[in-house]
Amino acid sequence: MILNPDHITIGVADAGPAIAFFALLGFREDHVATIDGGVPARYMGIPGMKAQHITLALEGAYHFEIQLLEFDPPPGSDPGAHPTNLRKRGFNHLAFRVDDIEAATAHLVANGVTVLSDEMDYISRKLRLFEGPEGITVELVQRDD
Repeated sequence: MILNPDHITIGVADAGPAIAFFALLGFREDHVATIDGGVPARYMGIPGMKAQHITLALEGAYHFEIQLLEFDPPPGSDPGAHPTNLRKRGFNHLAFRVDDIEAATAHLVANGVTVLSDEMDYISRKLRLFEGPEGITVELVQRDD
């Protein structure tokens, strides 16, 4: 069912040092988008969210990304009461690439996994969030390529 890891998302107060750190490991800036409410914010369950969404791609490897969310205003250091609080600094979610998001969703739902979002089309991908073990957020990604 899972093809490979797709990306990990990290909430940051200042993207600059994170970009510099991951550049040392071979990641390059690939895509930057501004989230100012709208579909991406609703997808994450934070309708008024404002953030820079910075995608860093690992060069020379099968497609793997680190996605940075630089929130505006920056979130506090309190991670929130529940791990699925997507508006915190640090670990945000783990994403796995699948070849059929509808079939994967049906499989997870049939096995009692909680769906956290509707499916969203974003940057040539279909995305959906789920609650993983210990309340962590897991995302499935079906790329158009």
